Amino acid sequence: MLNLIQMNLSQILISLIVIGILLFLYKRGKKEIVKKIILSLVIQAEKTLGSKTGDLKYAYVIQKVYEILPFYIRGLYTKKEIGNMIEEAVIYLKKFLNSNKDLLGYIEEYKKVEIDNMKL
Repeated sequence: MLNLIQMNLSQILISLIVIGILLFLYKRGKKEIVKKIILSLVIQAEKTLGSKTGDLKYAYVIQKVYEILPFYIRGLYTKKEIGNMIEEAVIYLKKFLNSNKDLLGYIEEYKKVEIDNMKL
């Protein structure tokens, strides 16, 4: 067995390098999708748990990320990378909310806003 590995060491190394490059490219291609999923979970946590519950919202988002993402995608990202993506999503959401926009999220509420705007 050891002789077989030694005889094919260059092929094994080249194969590992190619697999590593493919994983890197796959991860890079999926990063935007994972960021969008995390942003939607951050918005959902904000709607569900409200303000001043940062730790609960963070735990909620982490739990949902691990429930939603397939294991082969989760395995490509470290906990730190996922944490950084959550922080980026929170910063984006804060900027969004500070621009006087609201997270209504329901068609009935949008219709209500449209009707109220028409009366003005």
